[in-house]
Amino acid sequence: MTRRLLLLILLSIGFQAMAEQPVKILRMGSYAQILEQHHKQSFMLVFWSLDCPPCYKELAMLGDLLTQQPKLALVVISTDSPDNMDEIKTRLKEFKLNHVNAWVFDNGIAQQLRYEIDPNWYGELPRSYLFNARHQRRAVTGVLNPVALKQWKAQ
Repeated sequence: MTRRLLLLILLSIGFQAMAEQPVKILRMGSYAQILEQHHKQSFMLVFWSLDCPPCYKELAMLGDLLTQQPKLALVVISTDSPDNMDEIKTRLKEFKLNHVNAWVFDNGIAQQLRYEIDPNWYGELPRSYLFNARHQRRAVTGVLNPVALKQWKAQ
């Protein structure tokens, strides 16, 4: 009886860890919140959009990567509008990313959000930032290269 109860508890914890996460709205100050959530932790910050075909290739690769390395810290941010929330959630689920820390740009302030994150970013997608544990970051424009990801993880 005790073993069954323990097994049920462990299964419950596992399912909760993989539970679908809500997509939050990225507002001014949210970037600082994301950095604080990953204090002294390496993580990837990936920007994508519904109308960016190369982004889908990258999301598929990231979904596969998370299957192999479930502890990988990943934050995905859609540069679309909260008006597209249903489609954003559908895409995240399609690429096995519905359990990661996900955000969507707030309506009307995309330029300000981009500037807050990186004053040198003008909106080209896909765009990723690879952070080490000291929060030194490397910006990558275009689809992430698996070799570059392995080098980043090795640091």
